[in-house]
Amino acid sequence: MTETKKPFESLGYEPVGPIITRLLARYLRTQRKNMRRLFEDRGLLGLAHRMHQIRNSKQGAMAKNRMFQEVLDDYAKLTGPAAAGPAPPKDT
Repeated sequence: MTETKKPFESLGYEPVGPIITRLLARYLRTQRKNMRRLFEDRGLLGLAHRMHQIRNSKQGAMAKNRMFQEVLDDYAKLTGPAAAGPAPPKDT
C-alpha cells in the first residue's frame, strides 16, 4: 500500500549504507544534546548528568544509543501516566 519514499528518489539516487549510518548518528547526537538541555531546564540534574557522561564516554555509537534509550526510559517513568498516581476506579 504505502511505500517508504527514499531520499532523492526522483534523481535515481540509491542511498549508500554508510551515508545513512552517518546521517542517523548525526541525528541521534543532536537529539542527545537537545535532551540534555531539556533535562537541565526542567531541573532533572541527575538525568542531565547521565547524558553528559554518555557524551563523554569512550564507547561506540551503538552502546551510547543503548544508554541514551535507558535515560529516556527513566524519564518516561518519571513523567508518564503511572507517575501521576493510580487511575481512579471506573464506575460500571
